[in-house]
Amino acid sequence: MKITFTDSAVDYIYKKFESKDTSAYDIIIDYLDGNSPYSDNVNGCHCQVYDKYRILIVSKEDKNIKWDKYDKELSTNIGTVHYPSYYEVMFDKDNKFDYSETNFTLYLKSEAGIITEQVQLIIKK
Repeated sequence: MKITFTDSAVDYIYKKFESKDTSAYDIIIDYLDGNSPYSDNVNGCHCQVYDKYRILIVSKEDKNIKWDKYDKELSTNIGTVHYPSYYEVMFDKDNKFDYSETNFTLYLKSEAGIITEQVQLIIKK
């Protein structure tokens, strides 16, 4: 499995992060499953996926992250990302996070097409 971020997604993330230095932070690919940090909606229903995918950028000292959940990591063009191994079934071989200038949102696509048109970016400094 491969995950990359397009140039427009990287620009958007760094603009929101207000820096290109994320060395003191962890990047997590998350999916709202009822056991996710920083979720306003505790509903873990998988019937609607369009708003469930998230990118979390959190301090390495963040106490809200249950690291036993995020047991896998993958090198990407913006650094190492962490994710749960049981999420692998939701991804394809070549996954890309992109930014839509039209909709002003991050989205996730793969060789099979668009996975979701809305990926939340949550930054906790």
